[in-house]
Amino acid sequence: MIRSVSVKSAVKDALEAFQFDQWIRFYFIQEKGEELWIEIPDENIKQIQEDHPHLHRFADLVNNAATDYQRSQENLCSYIAARLDGQKYEQTVLPQVFDNATFKVEMYIFNVWLKMHEQHLDEEYMTFNGWLEMYDGWNSQEEVKEYRAKLLESGADPQIPECTTAQ
Repeated sequence: MIRSVSVKSAVKDALEAFQFDQWIRFYFIQEKGEELWIEIPDENIKQIQEDHPHLHRFADLVNNAATDYQRSQENLCSYIAARLDGQKYEQTVLPQVFDNATFKVEMYIFNVWLKMHEQHLDEEYMTFNGWLEMYDGWNSQEEVKEYRAKLLESGADPQIPECTTAQ
């Protein structure tokens, strides 16, 4: 198997995994007593497998399990490390992703979008593809492009989740 050395491509794959995790937690968290659980109905699992076979394993990993911020980050980072590090990308690539300015800015921009559209997203269930289409539409607006460029130029370090899992 040929492994990629492209940090740009690895950033894109890691972003997609973080976005997918956000989508799962947005729609499929249930309260069970004092804990939060992820419960993805079978029909949604089937849809994920059809639409995003590369992300299905992550959905399967977190489904029917208790979750909190720490567990969520651990699961996501473990998934990214297992799927990408040394598999799809050379082992030197993934550690560079989480320190990458583009990754940090894109995560920040996605979280801004999520906060701005939370009420709309909450009105009715959207597939992950629906989320990505809506995000891409918003993301292509001139104001967003200008804001992204300013963030990248400023060298600002937007606060994003970090993967501390050994890569």
